Amino acid sequence: MKKAVRFSSLWLPGFILLEILCLTYLLKFKQLASLVSLVYFLCGIAISASIIFLPPLSFNKKGSAFRSPFNRWVVGLFLIGGSVVICYIALQVLNENPIDYHNADMLPVIQTMGSRFVHGHWDQVYDNIPEIWNGSVPVYLPAMWLPFTPLVWFHLDIRWITIAVLVFLFAFSLYFTAIRSRSAIPLLISILLLFAWILFENDTHGFLSFSEEGVVVIYYFFVVFALASKNIYAISIGICLCLLSRYALIGWVPAYFIYLLLKGRFRNVLVLSGVNLLGLFLLLIIPFGWNNFIRLLKLPASYISFSKRVWQDSPDTFRDYLGFARYFIPARMEALHLLLIVMSFIVPLLFVLVCHFMSRKWELSNIPIAALKISIVIFYNLMMVPYLYLFFTSSFVSIAIGILYLRSGVGERTQARKE
Repeated sequence: MKKAVRFSSLWLPGFILLEILCLTYLLKFKQLASLVSLVYFLCGIAISASIIFLPPLSFNKKGSAFRSPFNRWVVGLFLIGGSVVICYIALQVLNENPIDYHNADMLPVIQTMGSRFVHGHWDQVYDNIPEIWNGSVPVYLPAMWLPFTPLVWFHLDIRWITIAVLVFLFAFSLYFTAIRSRSAIPLLISILLLFAWILFENDTHGFLSFSEEGVVVIYYFFVVFALASKNIYAISIGICLCLLSRYALIGWVPAYFIYLLLKGRFRNVLVLSGVNLLGLFLLLIIPFGWNNFIRLLKLPASYISFSKRVWQDSPDTFRDYLGFARYFIPARMEALHLLLIVMSFIVPLLFVLVCHFMSRKWELSNIPIAALKISIVIFYNLMMVPYLYLFFTSSFVSIAIGILYLRSGVGERTQARKE
């Protein structure tokens, strides 16, 4: 068997940096939006393709670059200071953008669902909400809105969940990227750029003020580390939370099952199936009923008409940002919907099968993580309504991959061989 192809230690961090530049500050060049969108897509594919040629990614106990007590204090104070700054800026954003369904109805709907839940009206959680747009039907899966219920119970602004996620991801990402390696530099820049964009350009994307996407980001971030750990229980729980929130990985799940079967890991298949079926019944079907489950399954078909309404009200959502919906709106959205379904399932499956046959000749690793990334790239770039805040999930997945790359010492080993 041939050894895997080895890349420069800067290739993967470089792809991640370019991907995040496309998600953030390169979008300010409106005349280049179509090109930036294409480069963003290609960077995601490149990240997926490159990690299969690396040694297995893992989150080991590799020490921080700041070994002395003094430097640890400096890093700790920096992380605390950065977290305080995040909270301060986020609070300003919250004060300037009160929750109001006239601006965006996602959080008001989640707030109403949470209120019904904490007051014991479980059978009414998915009922019509007459106070919003004279009648709005809740469309959110349980793992999306349930994390907000404690704040609803205590009458707090539910967006503090998103702020808490950002503080955690900021501290976690920077702390575990503090490694003496030149590969860490582009990844550190990527993290800082991404957080700066989230905090200071909220009017562009609305991640902090209008969206519920923080819980989705943390679920997908967790799944990457779970896959690296190879702990099937952690993987199963992570997949369940993703499927019952923003199911961008739905096309990857069958591919992952096939991967496990090809590897002869039949016990893992049973555990994965059992945990996800249990989660489906405990979090959705038993408390909220079979009819709501069926209704939520049928929702994607309604996105076609919704996308056309968004086009009429906000054409810049398609024209000035990411995604390929710009080439289909408004007349060919049915074709885009079909393409999304087909590509979401076919591409990850083909990727796994091709990697399996290639592995007979080449030494390949990280196939599930690579397939997950490519699945997410396909899903988000083919969305019918490509709101910019949705794309943060994919780039945080890239950050997670970059952290694993550094913590595994892969970049350092590659550089050592080169020298």
